[in-house]
Amino acid sequence: MSSKTPAAGSLRLAKTSLAELAYEELKRRIFDQQLSPGARLNIDALSRECGVSSSPLREALVRLQSEGLVVFETNFGFYVAPAPDQEQMAHLLEYRQVLEVFGARAGAVRINDDTLTIMRKATEAMANMRAKGVSYKQYRAYFEHEQSFHQAIVDSAANPVISTAYRELHLVLLVARLSVIPDSNNIGSDAAVDEHRAILDAFEKRDPDAAEAAVLRHIQAAQERMRSMLGAASA
Repeated sequence: MSSKTPAAGSLRLAKTSLAELAYEELKRRIFDQQLSPGARLNIDALSRECGVSSSPLREALVRLQSEGLVVFETNFGFYVAPAPDQEQMAHLLEYRQVLEVFGARAGAVRINDDTLTIMRKATEAMANMRAKGVSYKQYRAYFEHEQSFHQAIVDSAANPVISTAYRELHLVLLVARLSVIPDSNNIGSDAAVDEHRAILDAFEKRDPDAAEAAVLRHIQAAQERMRSMLGAASA
C-alpha cells in the first residue's frame, strides 16, 4: 500500500470528525435560532455552508433527530423540530421532574467531589451573570450553566442510562426556552440561583431528603416561570 494512501481507520476517523463538526454547527444554529423551529433543512445548501459532503451532514441530522432537535418526514425531508406547545412543555417538565428527583435522592449519597465542583462553578457563574445583568445575547450561555448544574444532579446518581436520557431532554428544553425568551436586558432569575444554592447545600451535606425536597421546590418554581414565559410569548 502506498504511504500516501490513508488507512481505512483514518478514513473512518475523518468521516466521524466531519459529522461531529456538522453536528456542532447545526446545533449551534438551532440554539442561536439561525435555524428557527419548523424550518426546512436543505441538505445541499447546508453541506456547502458547513464545508462538508452530504454524507457527514446526514449523519449529523440523524443524530439531531435522535435528540429531538430535528424531525424527518418521508417525501418532505428534515426540518427543525417545532417548539413545544404548553401541553407538550408540561409533559417534558413532568419527565424532567421524574429524572431529577430520582437523581437527587440517589445522588446525594453517591456524589463525588468532582461533581460537587461542577455544581458550585455553575451556580457561581449564574450568580455572577445575574449580578451584571443577563442580556438577550447571553441567555444561551446562562442556561448552559444551568444545564451543567442539573446534569450534575442526575449524573451524581451514577446511572448512565438516566444521564443520557436527561441530557437529550435538556437539549429540547433549552431550544424551547430560546424560542420564547423576551428581548430583555435582564433575563434569568435570582430566585433560580438561590434555589440552586439550596440544592447544593443539601448535596454537600449528603442529605437525600433535603436534596429531593430542594430539587422538587426548584422544579416546581421553574415550571411556573416557564408557564409565565410561554403565556407571554403566546399573548
